[in-house]
Amino acid sequence: MERDYNVAKKTLQQMLTGAYASLALEEGHIYTRDDLRARFTITASSINNGIFKPAAFDSVWLFVTEQKTADRTQYDDILTGDVLHMEGQTQGGTDHLIKEHVERGLELLLFYRKKKYEHPGAGFTYKGRFLYQSHESSGPTKFTLCQEDSPELTIPFIESELHSSGEFNPQNIVDARKKVLASVVRRQGQAKFRLVLMKAYDGRCAITGCTITALLEAAHIVPYQGADTNVVGNGLLLRADIHTLFDLGLLWVDADKRIVKLADELKGSEYMRYQDMPILSPKSAADQPSAKALQSHVNTLKLLSDSYGGSLSSNYTTHDHQTSGTTQVAGYKSPVAAE
Repeated sequence: MERDYNVAKKTLQQMLTGAYASLALEEGHIYTRDDLRARFTITASSINNGIFKPAAFDSVWLFVTEQKTADRTQYDDILTGDVLHMEGQTQGGTDHLIKEHVERGLELLLFYRKKKYEHPGAGFTYKGRFLYQSHESSGPTKFTLCQEDSPELTIPFIESELHSSGEFNPQNIVDARKKVLASVVRRQGQAKFRLVLMKAYDGRCAITGCTITALLEAAHIVPYQGADTNVVGNGLLLRADIHTLFDLGLLWVDADKRIVKLADELKGSEYMRYQDMPILSPKSAADQPSAKALQSHVNTLKLLSDSYGGSLSSNYTTHDHQTSGTTQVAGYKSPVAAE
């Protein structure tokens, strides 16, 4: 087994970002192996294998040719829509990289072609990021992977399925895992938006400093309204529970001082440790959270509180970037959480 495949399981502290090859690739673009060697400064001969783990990246590259030439192992691989059925290596030496890619903090990237010379230079079409769904048998292992942005991994699709079939009763582990993945993918945020935030915040929650990648989510400051709101300045990388509190209006960030503020419901809770704590900001000035977006979030909370008859105390005041007055929000009791 070549050195590039000897990938030890990372500790949670080692799951830092900035090493995702997908950030430098364009979905739908055709890349030859030489293109990839040059783009990522790769010298390892193992890039010629069907499953390749570049040493410098948290990525596993899957090179799949549907119709193999006679001199190649005749693996049974086919991409149907956004579902890939593929066979692993005969000896199973890289199976763990696919089965455990989430636990190891690895992304699965698919390079696909119908036949070897479908494209100039024996190139592959880059199909994007895929997620492990299931496997069966061995020697070789038969894998089922699903494209990360597949419509089948979205809440509307799942809701439609549930509506037509009644209460969900998993028929097998594939269906069950699909539902779990759908929830995780949707909650963690749009894939590219999350990756950019992971890089900007060095893989740390902006409030708690948590570095457990599986718990970190892309939070929109101003609610998601299409691609235009998927910009770094309108995002915070937050631990899952902090993200929930932020969305419920139980926690917010002072737009001027960049410190954490809590609603009355959290006073005396374990979250009090974060009260008045400065958020962890990106190193790059261009990646800093927008003051206008943070203030808009506060203003929305105030409007919601007023509409629900909430009373706001005067011990916390932030300058309103959108008006000439001030917006008082301390003592705020979340109307969303109170519903």
